[in-house]
Amino acid sequence: MARLPDPLDTLTPAAKQVYDKITAKRGAVRGPFASLMHHPALAERVGDLGEYLRFGGTLPGDIRELAILITARSVGQGYEWIAHAKVARKEGLADDVIERVRTRGDLAALPARYARPARVVQHVLAYESIPADLQAAVQGELGITGLMELVTLAGQYRMIAGVLFAFDTPIPEGERAPF
Repeated sequence: MARLPDPLDTLTPAAKQVYDKITAKRGAVRGPFASLMHHPALAERVGDLGEYLRFGGTLPGDIRELAILITARSVGQGYEWIAHAKVARKEGLADDVIERVRTRGDLAALPARYARPARVVQHVLAYESIPADLQAAVQGELGITGLMELVTLAGQYRMIAGVLFAFDTPIPEGERAPF
């Protein structure tokens, strides 16, 4: 087991400020940030990017959360899935769409609003170039900023999954592994 000890008792005053900043936006330091707080400057920068993408970006919330769920499912990260499936529902992503992602269903069969962004994320996760026609369609629907956020979300949440896996972050208490 590669879990790290809780760093709260060993934080410097500067690190405590980072801890408080993350807590203020996310409600608590948990999941990947419990591990990342062993490197407060890194935790702050990872947190800042995640905060922008989740709370300050241009993507509609349902599409943003779809991208995160596709990433979590792609790598099999249960903690990430559980955290974001709840958010996805709050953002209006339908249960049948969430279940299709969870069960690795055909995402091309999703409504166009979701199918095209899902394909972009799938290309990113496969380290493939986005086909020109798909890029043009998504860029037309979400703008270049939305397209860039989709690509960055896939990378950000793959990195977060790596932190969760590396330090054996357990599924939250009371939850079942989703896959």
